[in-house]
Amino acid sequence: MKPIFIFLIIAVVLLVGFFFFKNKKSGPENVLATPTPEASSRETTSPTPVAELPEKILATMETSKGKIELELYPKVAPKTVLNFITLSQKGFYDGTKFHRVVDGFVIQGGDPLSWEWDQAEGTEGKAKGNFGTGTVGTGGPGYAFEDEINPKSLNVPDAVIKQLEAAGYKYDYSLKSLPNSTGAISMANAGPNTNGSQFFVITQEDQPSLNGKHTVFGKVVKGMDVVRAIKQGDVVKKIEVKI
Repeated sequence: MKPIFIFLIIAVVLLVGFFFFKNKKSGPENVLATPTPEASSRETTSPTPVAELPEKILATMETSKGKIELELYPKVAPKTVLNFITLSQKGFYDGTKFHRVVDGFVIQGGDPLSWEWDQAEGTEGKAKGNFGTGTVGTGGPGYAFEDEINPKSLNVPDAVIKQLEAAGYKYDYSLKSLPNSTGAISMANAGPNTNGSQFFVITQEDQPSLNGKHTVFGKVVKGMDVVRAIKQGDVVKKIEVKI
């Protein structure tokens, strides 16, 4: 065989090897950029976009004292409502307890640390799932998200708004917020932008002092007698959402 042919054969082999190696190296990057069947199935189970949600969403909270029917308002507090819906559909609230009840004021729940907690025994809370242990009243879903409040739509005085903004509150003045009135369901928090899973329902009188500090995302439409009958330690059996 002539040297020229040997040279050509070697060159072809080297070129084929070069392109094979190059494509092999970049292959996973291209594959990852293409949606897989698993990724597609995850996308179909993600929360419904706010734009596709109705003005009102009904939810039924079944407690050890009876049922509480709620209306949720996605246009008023979109992220808050979606968070509540998502946690409810995952069963996050199932078996949790109303860990704080103040007569004539609020009932508060949604802490996963209340799941295996006996106030009579004074035991620490144990969370459902992998949310650890600790003092009941401090638990959450493992993340925090921002407030959704427009204090101007709630007639909060400008001087108070300035004080709250100085304390770290950031407001969305495009929202049409609802007041912390009797029957409202609002987010409990530990300060600005610390919303997680805990919520409270106002039981007796309007609470204007909470406006600008807590996001209202719905209200009780049936079952206020149940709300007022709730005692500390009563259980949220499950929450069903109808979309």
